Amino acid sequence: MTAAVEALDHLLIGAPTLDVGISWLFDLTGVRAAPGGSHPGLGTWNALASLGPRQYIEIIAPDPGQPDTETFYVPGLRDLGEPRIATWAARATGVRTEFLSRLPPEFSCDAPREGSRVRPDGSRLAWTLAFPRHRDHATFGGLLPFFIEWRPGTTHPGTTTTPGLSLRSLSFRNPDPDVVRRALLALDLDARIEASDRASIGVSLETPRGAVTI
Repeated sequence: MTAAVEALDHLLIGAPTLDVGISWLFDLTGVRAAPGGSHPGLGTWNALASLGPRQYIEIIAPDPGQPDTETFYVPGLRDLGEPRIATWAARATGVRTEFLSRLPPEFSCDAPREGSRVRPDGSRLAWTLAFPRHRDHATFGGLLPFFIEWRPGTTHPGTTTTPGLSLRSLSFRNPDPDVVRRALLALDLDARIEASDRASIGVSLETPRGAVTI
C-alpha cells in the first residue's frame, strides 16, 4: 500500500486558458508556472511548476491551435469557468507489461497509450499512460488517478521546471467517501477521504507565500 501523497506524479489543474491558469497559481503561491508545450492530437497545452524532483503541478488548458479536438486528458475542459484541480496522475512501473495484470478486474485498462511533447528548449519528453476504466465512472469525479511511466532517457519535469513549491498533503472529498476509499485501496493507494457534497481533491502546498490550501 502506497500513500497517495507519495504515489502522486503530477496534479492536473484544469483552466479555461493557459494564461488564466498561470495567473491563478501565481496569485495563490507566488510561483509562476513555465510554459511546457502542446499535446498534439489531444486538444491541450500546458505549463508546469515543480513540487520536488519527482512531482509537479501541470496547468492544462485547451490549445488554441487545436480548436476542434476533444481535450483528452480532462474531458469537458472547454466548459470550465475557472481553474480547479481536475484529476491526478500516479507513478507506475511496467505499464506496458506486468502493471496491467496487477489491476483488479473492475479497473482493467485499455491498451497503454504512448505520449510525447517537445519542450520549449527543444528536448523531448516521452511517457506511457494507463487509464483504468474508472475514468468513465462519473461518481469518482476525477478523484482516482490515471498512471504514468516516464520513458527511459526522459528527465522528469519535477527536476527541470519552475521550483518553489512542495506538497504537504493530498486529500479527497466525495458524497460517498467509502466508495472512493475502496476504489483507492483496490489500486493499492491509501489516502484521507472526507465526506462532502461534491467530489473534489484537496491539496496543501508549501509556497513562498507560506502554506496554501487549494
